[in-house]
Order: sequence, then C-alpha cells, then structure tokens
Amino acid sequence: MITEQRVFSAGGLKVLITGGRAPAALELARLLAAAGCEVHAAESVRHHLCRVSKAVVRSYAVPSPAREPERFIAALEEIVRREGIAWLIPTCEEIFYVSAGLERLSRICRVAAPPLEQLRRLHSKWEFIRRAQELGLSVPYTERVRSPQEWAQFTARIASSPEEVFRGGYVVKPEFSRFASKVRIVKPGRREAGATEGNWISEETAVRLEAESYPWVVQQFIPGRTLCTYSIAHEGRLAAHAAYAADYSVRGGASVYFEPLSHSGLLEWIRRFVRMERFTGQIAFDFIETERGELYAIECNPRTTSGIHLFRPKDGLAAALLHPEALGESVIEPQPHARGMLGVPMLACGLTGSRSWPALAAWLSKYAAARDVVFRWSDPRPFAEQLFLLAELRRAASARKQTLMEASTGDIEWNGGTS
Repeated sequence: MITEQRVFSAGGLKVLITGGRAPAALELARLLAAAGCEVHAAESVRHHLCRVSKAVVRSYAVPSPAREPERFIAALEEIVRREGIAWLIPTCEEIFYVSAGLERLSRICRVAAPPLEQLRRLHSKWEFIRRAQELGLSVPYTERVRSPQEWAQFTARIASSPEEVFRGGYVVKPEFSRFASKVRIVKPGRREAGATEGNWISEETAVRLEAESYPWVVQQFIPGRTLCTYSIAHEGRLAAHAAYAADYSVRGGASVYFEPLSHSGLLEWIRRFVRMERFTGQIAFDFIETERGELYAIECNPRTTSGIHLFRPKDGLAAALLHPEALGESVIEPQPHARGMLGVPMLACGLTGSRSWPALAAWLSKYAAARDVVFRWSDPRPFAEQLFLLAELRRAASARKQTLMEASTGDIEWNGGTS
C-alpha cells in the first residue's frame, strides 16, 4: 500500500474526464483534483454530477457517442486542443467510442483507453470467458446463443436431457449488457434464498429473449456470494486494486455498498489475467465464490466501476492512473477502514430487503458507518444534481419508451460495433 509520504502530485496537469453522470466519474474527478490536476468534464446529458462539482474546472456538452460517434470524437478533439488537455480519461461505456477514435486522439494527448479490439474481447460476456479459459483461469461453463433458432434448440435440449453443468440452473444474459440488465436466472424446483425477486424464474416459465439483444450467453449457475474488483494496470502489471462483496444491491443490479475485502485469491487471479493480457488501463471483474472458496469469474468491465469509491486522496490512486511507472512493484490499495455507499439505494435496500431482525441490524450498522459517495460538505451540489439528472433521464425514458435504466445509458452504451 502507498503511504502518505509517496502521494503523487500532478502539478496542474490538465485532465478531461468523460462520462460525468456516474458517481464513479465524480469520485475520480475528486481524486484527481486532490492530487493537483486541473479537471475538465465532457458529457452528452445536460445534467450530470461532474457539471456542478468543485473538483471540475469546466464542463462541456458533447454529442452522444452512441448516436453521433464521429461528432463525439470531433468535439473531444476540439476541447483537448483548445484547453491543452494532457490526459483524456473515459469512465463509462463511451470508452469504446473513444477507443475507436484512439488514433486521432492519441496524437494530441494521452488517452487512458486500450485498443478497441481488446476492449471488445473483455466486454463481451462470451469472448471474456473464452479468453479466461485459454489462460487456464476458472470460469463457469458458458454457451453463446446467436439467434431465436439457436435458443429454441438450447431450450429443447435442456428440457429433454439437461447436461450436468445445467442441472443446478443457468443464467441467461445478453452478450453485451450492463448493470445486470435483462439477466434471467433459470432454476429447477423451488426458489432458493439467494435468488433475487427481479430476475429469478422457474424452469417451467417460458423465457423470451429480445431479438435486438442477440447474441445472448447461457452460463452455468454457480451458487455463492458475488465479489467485485476494481483495478488499474500498466503494461500487464497491477498498479492499484480493490475488492468488495456485493452484499447490497437493488433488484439484483450493481452493488450500492462498498467495503474493502482482502482476498489473496482474487488478487492472484487478476494479477495473472492482466499480465497475460498485457493490459493497460482500468479494469473490473465480477466473481462468484462458492462455500468451498472456489472462485469463478463471470464477467469483465474494462472501465471505471464503483470500486473506485473505496479510495481516498491519501491513497494516491492518481499515481496509478497517470504515472504508474513511478510505483515500481507497489500496488495501491484502499485503507481497511474505508466504507462507501450510494445513500438512497442503500436506504432502499434496508427498507425493502431486510427480512429478519439480524439482517436489519447488520444493514443499520453498515449504513451508519459508511459515507455517501456523492455527498460532501465541501462539495454539496452534485448531491442535489442527482434529482435533475433523474428528471432528465425520466423524460428520455418516456420519450423513447425505455426503462429508466435503459435511458441512463442509451446515449453511451456500446453493444459490439466496430466504430
């Protein structure tokens, strides 16, 4: 762990962050500003958390990367040239569009984005599993379903003679998706306690897959607890790492409570993967850990994720991202006592998800000990900005007949294209 005496000082380095709507992007902006960076933000939604943060010098409106990728890259080029930006750091799924324009952007600044082909392989819930298997790493048995015909063949096969790997159930999800959206868990017999309300269905229930979401993957269901990691790597060497258990989430989606977890098995798995991939950038993984301590990686997110909320300015995360060469063999990790949460969703978890007095007491203890990752007394406006962002997303969802979750990423999400 990096000590306070070795904290990196950016000395006014100009950094442009994209994806400023996400709490993780706000966290990164605050960490970079605390390290001495001059932070700018670019976003395609009008209201976003970074727009009103004291950590951000200036915010820019840019075209939607998913709907106008060429204009999006051109806008970033203009900002970088006009402001003299030294580093461009994407945080959400716009990273894929930034990577598609990597050749143009890297001529005028440093870009914290790997090549598009590598990003695609890691983001794909099929290609990632295949790559991990090639490296001899533990993953669940997984198949890809590319058409309604293949899905019909799979369900007929399972109904007539289910393979051993699927006897305990299986998970169905689009090859390219985010926040556990559209995930189904199909399990035989009675519902188990670990299954969530929003995505559990019985084997007797017909599963219909949206045509626009093909290909899908079908993955062996492995019972256990979900563990998440967030790391930064440079040329295959780990520079920063955090892990946490996804004990609290809303409707089976992303975790809303963050407490550091020291886990040597996770650390070794990730060290090996980033080394073999020669990966540079931010990367996160989701795992299932069985009761026997076996680890199975289920998916990869090659971008900023909520694990960044575990870091504080004194940890020196900015050094891992902007100057990893100076760290030598050191790996920056969060302080053991760090606690964070998304306050409103965490409150909802306690009010709706605590089914016993011990569970309620455990939730209350964690809620009282954690800090809200958006609110700061010294920087309060992003907390209020959440309401304006939510209203904007609701309007977009209504206009496009989408769910709120779909609207929150519709203008930045990437589903396997090449540009």
